[in-house]
Amino acid sequence: MAYRLITIINLRIRRHFKTYACIVATLVVAALLFIVYFSIAPSGFPAKEIVTLKKGTYMSQAADILAKQGVIKSPLLFKAYVVLLTGHRQVQAGDYLFDSPQSALRVAYRAAYGIQGLPKIRVTFFEGMTVKDMGTILKKAIPQFDLQTFLALAKPEEGYLFPDTYFFYENTTPADVVNQLRSTFIDKTKPLLLDIQAFGKSASDIVTMASIVEREATSTTDRRIIAGILWKRIRSGMPLQVDPTFYYILGKDSASLTLSDLAVDSPYNLYKHTGLPPTPIDNPGLNAILDTLHPTATSYFFYLSDKKGQMHYAATLDGHTANANKYIE
Repeated sequence: MAYRLITIINLRIRRHFKTYACIVATLVVAALLFIVYFSIAPSGFPAKEIVTLKKGTYMSQAADILAKQGVIKSPLLFKAYVVLLTGHRQVQAGDYLFDSPQSALRVAYRAAYGIQGLPKIRVTFFEGMTVKDMGTILKKAIPQFDLQTFLALAKPEEGYLFPDTYFFYENTTPADVVNQLRSTFIDKTKPLLLDIQAFGKSASDIVTMASIVEREATSTTDRRIIAGILWKRIRSGMPLQVDPTFYYILGKDSASLTLSDLAVDSPYNLYKHTGLPPTPIDNPGLNAILDTLHPTATSYFFYLSDKKGQMHYAATLDGHTANANKYIE
């Protein structure tokens, strides 16, 4: 009797188990079908069109925008993909070009990591370029670029915008450019922080001096000798008496300077004022910063460059005058 009762119970459990298993399997299949169906690009996918996600757009808002414009079928599935891919609920602002139909997973990946799909433009900034020089390069490469806004944002960062080759989207903003150049500067100079601390000067003094050294010579040997001379002039209370600052305030090189230029009343006139200028006068490269941190000690106090760019040094004013008469006049 007991055996028959146990058998009946086991049969009922098996029937229930099969029923539950069928239900679970049905739900799993339905879920998979849902995922597959709603992951496939909608029939009206806006291929070759640009969809804009403005700055500050939340993930839910982005999902609604993409669904409304026919990029995805399910906002819910899109949001789930973003969270699964990144672990957070953020999407990147930007103009997204969808050149062909893409799955919801691919769309979520692009939105999460800011892969806009627009062509990028190569822009190279050379060592010693000023913010104004950089703006000219950007405007030439990207005609619709907002130059005036860039100059306003970048001017306070003069000296700290790292010269290098960058790739920008056509719709890049001035703030994006400044942030990228500033971030690169921080990354590139981070390994030098201990050297700067050991040198005994502030980081701003190092960058400002490097911006002068960058303009004065092109080789490591000459940059280090010149850095040694200029640091020595500062220690002795002697004016730096360098010409590159006039390019910064007047747009003139050494050959174009007049006596009235040399008398201009400006804190950047280092013939009249001792110490460093108030700010860097350009954006130096890493080598110039390194050479400024590792100057060569010499007996020289003076230097000049001849018409071929060859440097000539002197320990005294008489020697410097002789070099000027020999190599320049």
